[in-house]
Amino acid sequence: MPKLVNSLPHATFAAKKYPHLQHIQLADPDYNISNKIDILLDAKIYAEIIMSGLIKGTKQQPIAQQTRLGWILSGPVTTFNSHVLINGVEDIANYWEVEEIASETTPMTQQELFCEELYTKTTKRLPDGRYEVRLPMKTDFEEHLGHSKARAVAKFKQLQSRLMKDSTLRQSYGQFIHEYIDLGHMRKCTEQKEPMCYLSHHGVQKLDSLTTKLRVVFNASSKTSTGNSLNDLMESGPKLQQDIQSLLLRWRTYRYVYSADCEKMYRCILDPEQ
Repeated sequence: MPKLVNSLPHATFAAKKYPHLQHIQLADPDYNISNKIDILLDAKIYAEIIMSGLIKGTKQQPIAQQTRLGWILSGPVTTFNSHVLINGVEDIANYWEVEEIASETTPMTQQELFCEELYTKTTKRLPDGRYEVRLPMKTDFEEHLGHSKARAVAKFKQLQSRLMKDSTLRQSYGQFIHEYIDLGHMRKCTEQKEPMCYLSHHGVQKLDSLTTKLRVVFNASSKTSTGNSLNDLMESGPKLQQDIQSLLLRWRTYRYVYSADCEKMYRCILDPEQ
């Protein structure tokens, strides 16, 4: 490789005379002077040259490790920063691809653009303040959506059996169904129109919850007779949440951060002394 990294460290700094390092021979006595890299060693070679000697100083002082090439320094220090700048090393690109931060401005695919245009054209607000949103179904989804009534009825009978054994669950489930009707979230189906998909549902209890002790889940991932579910035949649209990598990196730039989930304040410990 013609060039691996720029000079290391990035800039020359004044070396500090640490008492615990005065009697040893460093592998690089001029470690504080910015210079080019002489040789790149594989991790296997490092395992062969490492020795048992280890010298530690106080906090914020480097640790000296003995090797067959001399003593090397490592550890947290506040005296200087060494920045490795990588340039033109396509041959070892796989080493940093894992660390690459995804761009937040990635162009949308045709399917994602379809979802955006669909929501823009069809979403409307009703007189009662609620929003009406059209499902982003895939092209020719009718041909791939199979029959689902038999499986949904079987699941409903299982649910009935469970409700008959638990009066508390039965009462909570009934309240949920009536609330859904009162809010206008569902109504009785009076016409048979194809294609039609029957969604099974079940309840998830969390008795220690301070708000909702019962959550009813509608299973749109249940397969129909063709092997496709309702979810399979809908476009997913663009990702709305932020990239986790960029979110975590931005999190670390602040001393105090808030988490909306648990309503607690967390402090990012960036100072090694704390």
